[in-house]
Amino acid sequence: MGFLDFLFNRKPSPDDFAVLFESAARKAGFKGEMTYRPREFRLVYGDSAFFNLHNAYREYCGQRGAKRRQALQSYITALCENQRSLALPLDEARPLLLPVVRSRGMIEDLRLHHLRTEGNDLEFDPVYLPMGDDAVVLLAIDHPESTATLVQGPDKSWGITLEEGMAIALTNLRDSTGDSFVEVVPGLFRGNWNDSYDISRILLPDVLERLPLKGRPLFMVPSRETLLVTGDRDGHGLAAMVELSLEAATEGRAISSGLYCYQDGKVAPYTAHNPLLQARLERMRRLATKAEYDTQKHALDLIHEENSTDIFVATYQLYAVQEDPDMLFSIASWTEGVDSLLPRVDRLVLVRPNEDCSDAETRAVSWEQAMALLGDLLEEAPGFYPPRYRTLGFPEPSRAELLDELG
Repeated sequence: MGFLDFLFNRKPSPDDFAVLFESAARKAGFKGEMTYRPREFRLVYGDSAFFNLHNAYREYCGQRGAKRRQALQSYITALCENQRSLALPLDEARPLLLPVVRSRGMIEDLRLHHLRTEGNDLEFDPVYLPMGDDAVVLLAIDHPESTATLVQGPDKSWGITLEEGMAIALTNLRDSTGDSFVEVVPGLFRGNWNDSYDISRILLPDVLERLPLKGRPLFMVPSRETLLVTGDRDGHGLAAMVELSLEAATEGRAISSGLYCYQDGKVAPYTAHNPLLQARLERMRRLATKAEYDTQKHALDLIHEENSTDIFVATYQLYAVQEDPDMLFSIASWTEGVDSLLPRVDRLVLVRPNEDCSDAETRAVSWEQAMALLGDLLEEAPGFYPPRYRTLGFPEPSRAELLDELG
């Protein structure tokens, strides 16, 4: 039994899978240099491009036999088509252009990749339209087996702006969009095109407005494959949509924790007026924020380690409210004498170590009050999403005591 056949019949280690993936990509026609980075579990190629292996590995290990080969091949095709997309002229790319909705965390991951591989992010200039607080809309080239996202916007040789490219993409999307929804519970509909562009249909307001809803459309896109729509006067539909979104967001490829509506034909954030629904949405937002901060911290720790930079990247921690375990609040520690990058949280814990090595003095305070009274010691670091704050010292005891201590 050959090495590749052997791997197809057992669960490979991540490193073995990377070897298998690169070998299969070469056989499929991938050209040029390719470098495996085990700590990020990705392949780096071309001009600072990279291909994350996490989803491919998870799907591959979840299959057996011939289905493993099929799962692997779909990702190999995506990699090869991404490479070919770099050289397409506009007349060939025009009919393939489509809009895609992605998380802002994806953009941050790309920025930090450039920072690590190039030593700076000066030439990383993503071109996108913002959507709410945590999502973006980009152009992409639709291949038969994959989608190549144009993070840098239209190729300069095309001579068109993002807005012009997006107009072409929306026309193409409309041409491929019939009505294709399923009613999952009364009043709640899910996109059912199953073509990797379900969530992009939120950019076509009339498609959602044709649904038999109670009121105006409200919608969520918790993951790449999940578009949910209900009406703004449908309390049961809205509650069901939030719960299904919480489930979908945990299944991978999260996009947005936001609730959206249309204003003047454009996607806009919507505020739920029901306190219980708002609490569930806040839970979803905090869980999504933690995932983004965890990914960001991992990348920054690698960068600082490789550059011998002594900065502590504080962890975004979540805790349940004792009286209501479904409610979460975020905490980070700010320690005296430690140069830190802090996440934005609900509560900061000020930690003052004692000289005799006994238990440190701690004081939990609200973020808002800390910024109001200690803002001169917290400087927002430029370019980070989610935001990070560089500590510029530590408050003297007399200043710290001005802050209300939280239980």
